[in-house]
Amino acid sequence: MLKRLKSVSMMLFLMGASSGAAYAVSNQGADDVRITQQSGTCTGIVKDATGEGVIGASVVVKGTTNGTITGLDGDFSLSNVKEGDIIVISFVGYQTQEIKWAGKPLDVLLKDDTQLLGEVVVTALGMKREEKALGYAVTELKSDELYTNTVNPVASLQGKVAGVEISNSDGGIFGSAKIQIRGASTLGNNNQPIYVVDGVILDNSTRGRDMDGEEIDAIDYGNELKNLNPDDFETVSVLKGAAATALYGSRGLNGAVVITTKGSGKFKGFGVDVTQTLGIDHAYKAPGIQTEYGPGARSGRIGYGENGNQWVPTFFKNGQGEPTLIGVTGLGWGPAYDSSIMIEDYDGRKIPYAPRKNNMLDMYQLGFNTNTNVSIRGGNETTSFYSSVSYKKVNSTTPNNTFERYAFLVKGSHKISDRVDIAASVSFANSKPRNAARAVGEYFTENGGLNPLFDVKYYRDKYLSEQGGIARSGDTYANVPSRSKSYWFNIDNVDYNRKETVVRPILEVNVKIADWVRFKGEGNMNYVYVREENKELGTGVAFDGGNYTLAQQTKEQVTFAGTFTFDKTIKDFNIGGFLRGEYFNNYQTAYSVATDGLIVPGQFFIGNSKRQIKASGKIEGTKRMLSTVFAFNASWKNQIYLDVTGRNDWSSSLVYSNKTGNYSYFYPSVSGSWLISETFKDQLPSWISFAKIRGSWAQVGNDTGAYTINSGYNVGNLQLIDGSYVYTNSFSSTAISPSLKPERKNAWEVGLDLRFLNNRINLDATYYKENTKDQIMNIATPSISGISNQLINAGNIQNSGVEIALNTIPFRNKDWEWNLDFTFTKNSNKIVELHPDAAEYIGLRGSTGWGNMRIQSAAKVGGPYGVLISDITPKRDDNGNIILKWSDSDRSAYADRSLKNEMIGDMNPDFLGSVSTGLTWKNLSFRMALDMRFGGKVASYGNRYGTAYGWTESSLKFRDEAHGGMTWTSQYLNADGSQSGSYGVTYHDGMIPQGIFASGTTVTGVDGKSHDVSGMSYQQAYQAGILEPMHAASYYNYANQWSTGVINDGWVHDLKYIALREITVGYTFPANIAGKIGAKRLGVSFSARNLGYLYNSLPNDVNPEGVRGNLSGEFRIRSFDPYTANYTMTINVGF
Repeated sequence: MLKRLKSVSMMLFLMGASSGAAYAVSNQGADDVRITQQSGTCTGIVKDATGEGVIGASVVVKGTTNGTITGLDGDFSLSNVKEGDIIVISFVGYQTQEIKWAGKPLDVLLKDDTQLLGEVVVTALGMKREEKALGYAVTELKSDELYTNTVNPVASLQGKVAGVEISNSDGGIFGSAKIQIRGASTLGNNNQPIYVVDGVILDNSTRGRDMDGEEIDAIDYGNELKNLNPDDFETVSVLKGAAATALYGSRGLNGAVVITTKGSGKFKGFGVDVTQTLGIDHAYKAPGIQTEYGPGARSGRIGYGENGNQWVPTFFKNGQGEPTLIGVTGLGWGPAYDSSIMIEDYDGRKIPYAPRKNNMLDMYQLGFNTNTNVSIRGGNETTSFYSSVSYKKVNSTTPNNTFERYAFLVKGSHKISDRVDIAASVSFANSKPRNAARAVGEYFTENGGLNPLFDVKYYRDKYLSEQGGIARSGDTYANVPSRSKSYWFNIDNVDYNRKETVVRPILEVNVKIADWVRFKGEGNMNYVYVREENKELGTGVAFDGGNYTLAQQTKEQVTFAGTFTFDKTIKDFNIGGFLRGEYFNNYQTAYSVATDGLIVPGQFFIGNSKRQIKASGKIEGTKRMLSTVFAFNASWKNQIYLDVTGRNDWSSSLVYSNKTGNYSYFYPSVSGSWLISETFKDQLPSWISFAKIRGSWAQVGNDTGAYTINSGYNVGNLQLIDGSYVYTNSFSSTAISPSLKPERKNAWEVGLDLRFLNNRINLDATYYKENTKDQIMNIATPSISGISNQLINAGNIQNSGVEIALNTIPFRNKDWEWNLDFTFTKNSNKIVELHPDAAEYIGLRGSTGWGNMRIQSAAKVGGPYGVLISDITPKRDDNGNIILKWSDSDRSAYADRSLKNEMIGDMNPDFLGSVSTGLTWKNLSFRMALDMRFGGKVASYGNRYGTAYGWTESSLKFRDEAHGGMTWTSQYLNADGSQSGSYGVTYHDGMIPQGIFASGTTVTGVDGKSHDVSGMSYQQAYQAGILEPMHAASYYNYANQWSTGVINDGWVHDLKYIALREITVGYTFPANIAGKIGAKRLGVSFSARNLGYLYNSLPNDVNPEGVRGNLSGEFRIRSFDPYTANYTMTINVGF
């Protein structure tokens, strides 16, 4: 924008100055032209930071009217100049230069005047402020900096904003994205910022299905963000600290993302823009599934061995003694693959015993997406309008997982008189997310799943029984793995359709009361209607079973506000501010009705229910809030700025049924900035273009949801055998504190903004410290009290950290520009205190004592939010040695479990960072972006159980000599001295486990006799000839399986990655080429996104961004799915 302004200004200035020069020449007797005594001619050239000549710059002898302007190359020649005269060179958008002429040609470099042309950013409540005046950190991204071809627009912010953690989830194309600003501030699992679109606050709810049971699929349909059209975005401002969000009061605890749509400015004339995007999504890299060994049991557990020998690895065989897959174990400890061997497939065919590498990828298809956006704009001196319509369609990489969105926006403004103008807009979106993504990768890591021999494409349609439903015993496809049959049956015969309709009308009236006082009245509404329909065909004989569900939810959110704004200059001071009153109301409903089985299979209507219809309905989320807000800002000589704000909220959610409660609360803020470069502009070296220090202090809060403190009771019924009913009721088991109040964050920050070498190097650095007190938490209470827990205020979470953004232009000339940008974020989190009656810690996600992982994230005093605790750490003695247990039947040693809760690390990153670079040559541009995370632990379900069952690449270690295994020939004898089944067998998969045997441990040794190995290490027992090496398969089985597995690096790992996030190449065609199709602008770009990881610390290349959902306490990765890259081509035409 600055460059375009300068270019236009140059031409206008040149035209005007040229006219003036011509007038002076033709009117030599004019009074305002004085010819001084000629002493010489001053010549020179005026350039900008790029080295280009500045056209139309003014060159004047100070204190006189003797002047000229620069020519097309920035050159000038000025006569009648004396040596020692001061030459003043100026041009709009640049700092004025004064140079004493010494009789030699001048080479003048003009610097950008960052003070004169201050960047304006959108802040809280949609207020536009000069960035230089702000005393807190705000990052604003323009529309051309955002990647718009995403269903969830938050994803486009990834790696672009310091202080913000953004990551995807395992939810698929419309799944939730996690965005967390400056760490977690509340003990709840929703630490998401609020999202504000043109003043309307949207739902920021979180998603996160549990995974301690059989919840393979995330079933994640995201939140309201997917209904936004990113092509409509003008700017996206990320408000980070409490001072930036204090004007949002009780909703600003976790920061804010403020989105301003296009069309708010004034337009003249008429214009049309058309954008067409075509893209493909490609699942291109599966996690590490080993393809060296086939299905089979481990030594010591081979129940199908020759003559009952459990120790000699062999094929599972059919009745004819031939290797077969029918009935084979679901474990991956079998013989090495050999394509010369034929094996019976699941349908009786003979196939080579050779792996189909990457057969997981055959479960996916090539995804396709398209987005069409057409916008028109126009206006005159009094009226302007903007409208856009868009259509987006996405076919995911998993079949029948689609997304469709229609969006429409119309905005208009009209100046009724010199004092009154109005503006209005209506946005409409209708989106259809269909069939949430299914997690396929886990099928390839589980016991009894799909192995590398499985031909996915061949068995795609082989799942039905001849009698209807899923194939079962006696059917042609009875022996096809159940995972394949159920997956494809559900893909083809279960259809979940969801329709979300969103309407957002906005109206505002602006009245100029005086030159320095204005009033704005505004109102907006956010209406959301969700309809769900789920059709499930039965899997039983003749498709018996199945279900049909209809459901709907509505939300009506209304805001009315009136704002008086004042702005007045008094000598060197500028005084401004506003006073605002606000009313907010939220009303929600939810209804559902479903069958309990289907009488007639495949007929989907509620009356087709086998048993009593299941129905539910409720009014929920009803909440009102009244607010008053004020702001005062002052500046002195555009050098020192001060802002003071306050907001008081009255919330209905904190009013008890007896009309009492802490429902009124006040949130203040103070911030200021000092432009050092303006105060000391004559003293600072020329290479410092801009310098500012800033600081702020503020309080913001977070209240409760509707009905939290006024829970009632539930009633229900139970049907008896004779058909009669017994009616039931139940009451809440949670006691509510009689004086519950909102959580409150107390925060301060200081920052430094520097610009060097004519803005070629820009540095923004911030240090912050925040404490959130009065946490709203549930604590357990003794059962004798008659309640299970109590809701109270307690606790203190502290976040402190550093945010750095560095933007540089290492090289720039007439045709070329290279930029290189960096961000760095480090946040430290600490639980300062909890309630004295609370347990040792408060759990967040997961659990100990049961479940698939037996790890829990928790808040523990002295530790960070999200400390990880487990009761299956290896048991150790006082010297730190792992205590080993022994299984005599398969000659295996394994770590004993501690069975006490112990800390194993935490889930918080040590730091986040990003690097991006761009290269522009004339009309051609290139951009590449990386982002990274280092630190914080995650737990991978697929790595744990896939390794236990022998399917991951991690399980290859020690399995043969090539992978570090020990070779030995077994000499094991039976107790009677006869040779055991392993005697004389040469193995290559030996390893020595670490640890010492527990006291009282006896083992059957190589000699067939019993030996007490108490206190001995396995290495010592091996060297003493008591034991032979342990089989690798047994080691991995015991270390990771459900009943004996312990915490180890194979599945609980520090998360570190460097992601190649985006590569974009764009070209803007010259105007003469665009004109051939009647266009003013024509551009094309090619983008590739999520291209993989330059570094990934997780074993087996598990997707490091596959954590389920966007709950802030979640650390578990259930998915074992492939990486998916996105490739798009975008054409933009402007008329």
